[in-house]
Amino acid sequence: MPSTFKKILPSLFALFAAALLFSSCSSKKKQTAPPATPAEEASGSTLNGTTWLLENLGSQTAKAGITVNFDKGQARGSAGCNSYSGPYFEGAKGKFRMELAVMTKNQCDPPEIMQQEQRFTDALKTTVSFSLTKDRLTLKDAKGGAVAVLKAQSQELRGTLWHVIRYNDGQGNMTDVLSSRSLTATFDASGQLSGFGGCNKYLAKHAASPSARTFNFEMIMMTTQQCPSDTLMEQEGSFMAALYMASSYRIEGDTLTLSDAEGNPAVIFKRN
Repeated sequence: MPSTFKKILPSLFALFAAALLFSSCSSKKKQTAPPATPAEEASGSTLNGTTWLLENLGSQTAKAGITVNFDKGQARGSAGCNSYSGPYFEGAKGKFRMELAVMTKNQCDPPEIMQQEQRFTDALKTTVSFSLTKDRLTLKDAKGGAVAVLKAQSQELRGTLWHVIRYNDGQGNMTDVLSSRSLTATFDASGQLSGFGGCNKYLAKHAASPSARTFNFEMIMMTTQQCPSDTLMEQEGSFMAALYMASSYRIEGDTLTLSDAEGNPAVIFKRN
């Protein structure tokens, strides 16, 4: 593979344009957030657009892996083994309520992970209020006791390395990466993006805002190595097209999700 970057050939542009055309079929209806009560409308949403990592569960230090993301009236995340989602409601004077509407039913090892997961979901059910102090979110029960303390998840992309686990194939499907290839993304100290698309190296400029979590991808250069198969060529084209689709991002635990303008996943990465 060439060690230097060359300008993208017209044929590659044609490939990416075709993949982008397929992506027009991938839009899905956005979920409507549950209606707020008058008190909730008056108080606004303090938690909207924030992501948290569980730090303490009651009086015990939590193991890694439990996350909460609040977005437009919906909370979702990982309970350590299973993923969950459901509406949340903020009221006046820190009142808070969250419903676990959906949760997967996987069994994970070791048993301590499942035990912690159960304690976490129990804590959510007893939470009636919250408080914010610097970068900590404290969930409280009816007596004002702390049932869980969470730390704000950094949304900084600079200086991070990721590998792709799934990408939008341009037809509305999230597809696993072929096991024979590793697709990567590296953000240097200045935020410039480079990586490997399965056949070729790429270099891109992008504008990411950690506070607004917006994302914009623009290719600068790419090598022109011929893929050994049409399948790999199609994967690389779809991956690049998915990067162009992305308009927002979220870091949650060790996962980076790029989403399109409709909020649908475009690319999902795991931290290296």
